[in-house]
Amino acid sequence: MKLETVLTVAQSKRLIAWGVVQHPYVKAAFHNGIIGICRGTTCSAVAEEFLGRAIEKFSYTTGVTLPKNPFPEITPPKEVQHDIIIRHGEIHMDGEMVTETAKNMSPGDVIIKGANALNYREGIAGCLVGHPAGGTSGGFWGPLYGRKLHLIIPVGLEKEVSCDILEASAECMEENSGNALMPLTGTIITEIEALGILTGVSAIQIAAGGIRGAEGSVRLLASGNQEEIREVDKIISALENEKPY
Repeated sequence: MKLETVLTVAQSKRLIAWGVVQHPYVKAAFHNGIIGICRGTTCSAVAEEFLGRAIEKFSYTTGVTLPKNPFPEITPPKEVQHDIIIRHGEIHMDGEMVTETAKNMSPGDVIIKGANALNYREGIAGCLVGHPAGGTSGGFWGPLYGRKLHLIIPVGLEKEVSCDILEASAECMEENSGNALMPLTGTIITEIEALGILTGVSAIQIAAGGIRGAEGSVRLLASGNQEEIREVDKIISALENEKPY
């Protein structure tokens, strides 16, 4: 059986967050290790799933991309949330940053970090870096490899770019006063992987875009048995009222 569906950017973020929470690496680290959740719009949805409650928009983000005149206007959060660190199932938000936690993590522990660009077929994501010290990604990249951690990259298919991220990364390093683009490799979780994790279906993206709130949306075609497609339909129904970020 097959089921076609369209997901807005906000719906995709929520779906991906559900998939991240249920990923085997994340579940294992939740019970037996450490998870560090970096800031970002998709990661804020992940944070909400672990917290079991909504958090103020933009209170768990950094470096968001906005138009010159956002509509509707942005309401600044009343407070900025501390980084979320989960140790053996206990959630900590006491001011310790993911970059600090990474230095004391062990093999099998998890860092969750979103992305700004995606080469889906190549399995490579990209993260914009504007801080001279490398920002969050630069802060955990050494421990990620030195301590053999799992990097989970929740990223919507809307972030797919036409260029080769490795080539673009090199291009950004020359005569560019703007951001650098850091390539990221790890376990990429898009809408496709999230649906697979949650229901067992296989899915492909067959179109993208839209208007009047569907800008950046993705059109997916899911394939599976009757029970799997029924579960996908339930998930889509549960996402219907997801509000724009």
